[in-house]
Amino acid sequence: MKLFKSSVFIIIALVLLISCASRHSHYYNTQRGAAIGAGIGAFSGSLIGRDAEATLIGAGVGTLLGAIVGNAVDQQHQIMREAALTNKRLVYYDHKENYAIEAIPGPKDQHTKCRKVTKREWDKGYLVSERVEEICEGEKLTGEY
Repeated sequence: MKLFKSSVFIIIALVLLISCASRHSHYYNTQRGAAIGAGIGAFSGSLIGRDAEATLIGAGVGTLLGAIVGNAVDQQHQIMREAALTNKRLVYYDHKENYAIEAIPGPKDQHTKCRKVTKREWDKGYLVSERVEEICEGEKLTGEY
């Protein structure tokens, strides 16, 4: 029962931590990933090992994996912000993995101070995904244009 209470406490603390970072959620994916990974890892470790050591090991492994995934997402958002700010096409290459991310900025909307940026992901020379996101200079307070 003590282990269950500890796991519940860890999960509640992580949920509160995640909610603090959610105001600008697309900027804090590394922290959010680490927090979510820690919670899932701690819960899984407690279920598998049924002791405090397994819970802590699960939390540590989950934190590491969650931070790695969140950091990858943050890096992809960063190239889009850089392309919007500089108004230049940017391409980041990973020659070891033969992978590339390309960000192509569109025209800036003077009213909203936002710019649509097309993000393309290439794997081994093949286009695997393409999507358009809106990047704004400041925080948008309303959804109106």
